[in-house]
Amino acid sequence: MEKFMNALLEASIAMSVIALMYIAITPILRKMFTAKGRYYAWLVIIIGLIIPFRFHPQVSVIYIDKLIPIMKSTSSHSVEPYVTMMSSNIPWSLLFCGLWLVGVTVFITIHLIQHIRFLKVVKRWSTEVVDPQMLKILHDIQAKLKIKQPVDLRICPGISSPMLLGIFHSTILLPPGEIPEDELPLIFKHELVHCKRRDIWYKTLVFLATALHWFNPFVYMIAREISIHCELSCDEEVVKDTDIVCRKKYVEAIIGIIRKQSKEQSKFSTNFYSRKQGMKHRIFSIMDTRNKKWGFSILAIIVVATLSTSMMVKISTPESSHKYSILASENESDQKSLSDEENTQIHEIFHKKDKPVHGKKIPVNDMSSVTTEVILLMEKNENIFEVDIPKLVERK
Repeated sequence: MEKFMNALLEASIAMSVIALMYIAITPILRKMFTAKGRYYAWLVIIIGLIIPFRFHPQVSVIYIDKLIPIMKSTSSHSVEPYVTMMSSNIPWSLLFCGLWLVGVTVFITIHLIQHIRFLKVVKRWSTEVVDPQMLKILHDIQAKLKIKQPVDLRICPGISSPMLLGIFHSTILLPPGEIPEDELPLIFKHELVHCKRRDIWYKTLVFLATALHWFNPFVYMIAREISIHCELSCDEEVVKDTDIVCRKKYVEAIIGIIRKQSKEQSKFSTNFYSRKQGMKHRIFSIMDTRNKKWGFSILAIIVVATLSTSMMVKISTPESSHKYSILASENESDQKSLSDEENTQIHEIFHKKDKPVHGKKIPVNDMSSVTTEVILLMEKNENIFEVDIPKLVERK
């Protein structure tokens, strides 16, 4: 589970950086590429957030070790080894994993409750449209877009703007009140384009990514940008190959929705209204008649950037540093493994030549015996001296 949390943090940080860079250059890309291409480029970022695992090379550019709290041992060398191991292996990863799971559960539960309540309102108060003229307009547009699945049309008093609802069975909801007859085809086409492209499935993936990365504030910014681009790309498809008069009618229909102060009812639905900031971009996009590229180059660049995140960002686990500290402590303990008695013997041997024995000094000829004693004592602790000093070799 610790590996999964590390991968999730790596993906959250790396994909947030890519998303922020994408948002920063969007005003430039808006002039060259279609809204549809920019919209589907966001899908790569969402998949990168949902699937956090990457192939990691030996070396990465950035190591974010400080994001993983590690309990380091502060005990002295006199503390027993098993006490040090217990203090350094406190399961902090389980604590953070538990907090993450609680956040995911709360996030999903809150939005599911809102969605279920909205479905109950729709089921109780909505009525099926039986006007043959409205149904004929809907079916004609549905045939032009080659949508074979059935789409229901209902009027719901609990909403103030048209929307598409339903993951498996699509339903178009209209607010109560009369809608101008010349605006109906545009509104129906807008919602049917959402249906054809499976935008509610897309929104479900965005919801899942937001739930997994609920702790990341940039994920909510990403969700808002995707919602705006979803409506922009849909508007672009609605006014495609139309004249300026039709585009103005479509803008008037959107402005009429703004006056009703609509708001999003469910995460699992599309909404004709996309806040005032999004509406401003939509109006400019609708009136833009320039020919633009689809945006395959944007898609390719984001795919490469997503796959390259493993080379840029990595959270190293404390295993390597922990092993190094164990080896260092073992080496230090080995250096101190000589008993006090053996250290005293070596000290006395090295100083025998300077001490008088029964009033005499040790002759030079007897120094070979002293050297032999030292070598024997060294060989007894050979594994210690191999690390720091070379072996002593007896002179012949």
